[in-house]
Amino acid sequence: MHKFTLGRNMRAVIHPVLFIVLLLLVASACTRRESFPEESDEPLEVAEGEAAPVKYDGVLLAQVVQDSVHYIVSKEALLQPFIREFGDGTVVDKVMIRKVQEVEEDTAAYYLVGLGMRNGAFRSMALELDKASDNSLFLSSQGGKHMCQASIGCSFCYFTFSGNKITGCECSSRSTENTCVHKVAPTNGLLKNTRLGARR
Repeated sequence: MHKFTLGRNMRAVIHPVLFIVLLLLVASACTRRESFPEESDEPLEVAEGEAAPVKYDGVLLAQVVQDSVHYIVSKEALLQPFIREFGDGTVVDKVMIRKVQEVEEDTAAYYLVGLGMRNGAFRSMALELDKASDNSLFLSSQGGKHMCQASIGCSFCYFTFSGNKITGCECSSRSTENTCVHKVAPTNGLLKNTRLGARR
């Protein structure tokens, strides 16, 4: 009789305790679920007046190894994209990646450069490249674009720079009649709708 009464009393105490523990576990699981929302393909909501974040579209072009540029995409594969990017009949026959660094203390910047001619006048274009922590060089559509457009008498234009930034263009001939116009755009479309294979 005594044992039976004790068992009944114990059950009467244990049931409410188990119920409370169960409630706490359920509440804890719900809180944890709210802390980590499920991934979704739905676009993130952007506050009114704010621009949606732009997805990075950089394409790996080269790797800097001990101050030398090792091309991953061949220079030849970039000739046609440069011709399309000029869009004015300029025929591009030379592509290269150049380092810009005025003094050793400046952080080096890298530019993808295309050189060509239009109706006998020199043209060049330099596109800003992004450098990753492993020294990989990427071209993004968000990279700035610099162009040098020479007059007929100017056989070659140099990009001028300050620190690691291109600031203008200068004709190789010092004659005042020969001009070299510097044009700048904040973005570029060089690789838009272009498929590039790795260098063989």
